[in-house]
This record gives sequence, structure tokens and C-alpha cells, in this order.
Amino acid sequence: MKTNLLIVFMLVAACSLSAQTRLGLKTGIALGSVTTNDDEIKEDGSNLASFQFGGVFDTKLSSSLSLQTQVLFLGKGTAVAHDDHKDQFRFAAIDIPLQVLYRGKSGLFIGGGPNLGFNLSAKHIHEGEKEEIAIGDAAGQVKGFDFGVTGSAGYQSKSGLVLSVSYVKGITNLQNAPNFEWQNNVVGLNIGYLLPTRAKK
Repeated sequence: MKTNLLIVFMLVAACSLSAQTRLGLKTGIALGSVTTNDDEIKEDGSNLASFQFGGVFDTKLSSSLSLQTQVLFLGKGTAVAHDDHKDQFRFAAIDIPLQVLYRGKSGLFIGGGPNLGFNLSAKHIHEGEKEEIAIGDAAGQVKGFDFGVTGSAGYQSKSGLVLSVSYVKGITNLQNAPNFEWQNNVVGLNIGYLLPTRAKK
């Protein structure tokens, strides 16, 4: 997984060298949920809120289209309600969404593409006690690579302020167990800022 992360970061860095690339920052709230065949989680599971933040690389393709790559650190997972407490399944992850965005003259935009997710850690919190879940391919562990698709929409002002909502639908089954499905999903409510385009030399 470390090798895959390094390769992706090198590709992102190469894209950011373009004179037509705007750099930026974003932050916001990540509302995690899961798609699973676990009956208890399906019945009593709820969104798990955390923060997300990271960098944005927006490369102009035409007057209305751009290729936008983000590198985000965020939390994922779900909460499961019981009679007197909630269990939590928390993932710390890096997401790299690769989107083609269409922008209208009003500043509104919409787009989507693949999402490359990398799980850094996972834990089960039960009545205040934290149990680490190992990342790997063995039984009882959860997978490190988390592929999905993402879409976003929002508004970008002429000054570079960005307000957006995003959704990531996990495709990878993260469980290494037969007949057990678990995909992480995230709704993002975000604010960001894109720096002006660098002048050509």
C-alpha cells in the first residue's frame, strides 16, 4: 500500500507543475456510512461524523472543463445504536478523488470520477474501549486499498471560494471473510479556496 501511495502522490505532484493548475485547500465534515449485509448495522447503523481536510489540484482542460485531483485525510465508518450506548467503527483514511468538473458561467459546477482510498487505521470502539483492527489481507483484518466512485457539486466564486457537497460510494469489499460485505461511503460538506492561476513565464 505504501508503494501505491507513493506512485499516486508522484502523479499528483506532476499534475501540479502545470501552469494551468490552480492549487487550493479544502476542509469540511465527513459523514460516514457503510453498505453491508450485517443485519444489526443495517437496522441500527447511523452516520458517523468526522472532519476532512487536504489539498486540491485543479487543471484546466477547456473554458468549462477541468481535471481536479484532491488529496484528503478523513474519517470513515459508522455508529451502531444499542440500548444505552453506541458502538463505533472508525477508519482513518487518505482519499484521492480524480474528477472531471464542468463549470457554468454562474460559478456552479458538477463532476465525478474514480476515488482511490487508502485505509491507514481502523478501530472498534465499544463502551469507551478501543480495539484496533489490523489492516491487511488475512482473516479478521480489513483491506488497505478502498476503490470507489465519487461525485460532487457546488459553487465557486470568482475570488476562488468554493462551497461543495460530495459523495463517495465505496466499491471494494473491505472484509476478508466469506459472505460478509462492507463498503465505506462518505457524504462531504466542504468549504475551500483555490489560489489564482500562476502566470506563464
